[in-house]
Amino acid sequence: MTIIKGDIDKGLSSKEWDLGNEVLYKLCKENFDHKETDKIIAKVWLIGRSYAAAIERRKNKTNINDNFYINSVAPSFKNSELDEYLNSIKEENEIKVENIKKILKIHNYLIQVIKEITDMEKRSFCSKYLHFHLPKLFFIYDTRAVTALRQFVSRVPKGLEYLSKLDNVDKEYSKFFLKSFVLRNKIKEEFDLNLTTREFDKILIVKANNEL
Repeated sequence: MTIIKGDIDKGLSSKEWDLGNEVLYKLCKENFDHKETDKIIAKVWLIGRSYAAAIERRKNKTNINDNFYINSVAPSFKNSELDEYLNSIKEENEIKVENIKKILKIHNYLIQVIKEITDMEKRSFCSKYLHFHLPKLFFIYDTRAVTALRQFVSRVPKGLEYLSKLDNVDKEYSKFFLKSFVLRNKIKEEFDLNLTTREFDKILIVKANNEL
């Protein structure tokens, strides 16, 4: 596991998307629950479209996107137990070994809710959606971040492997999450930097973009 200070500095210096992301954080903070159709649609639509993970991309496309959001997406979120799950960890201020199991299970739960209406495992969308609701607890998963992370961490450390093999967790996101957790802790030890999940994501994305 090797990370160069230059990679960190390049990532942290990238601020072009900060304002746009702050709009999404504010949207989710001020409309945290999933009880009203317009709030659900706004969050799912704007996060999905902003992060190239639109929920309307689905296998079983039988109606137009507007109706899909109104008749499928909003009711699925309303009828789910997502609010109960999110509220159960809302007061957690950091990722710890002790709460990783619950975090991973919430991510997988949302995958299953969305799979019911899309026939697809939207692990990337779910990580991004949950991140904007609880940014201290969810790392952002996408293919660029996964590729960049592999350059720093080749596998999940043995002491944490059991968490990626639990029932009711998504294996791919679990491995990514655990490797991110370990690398961020390593950065804290080596450089005395207590990175947020957003700052950590910036480092991965800038690294991936520079390798293209």
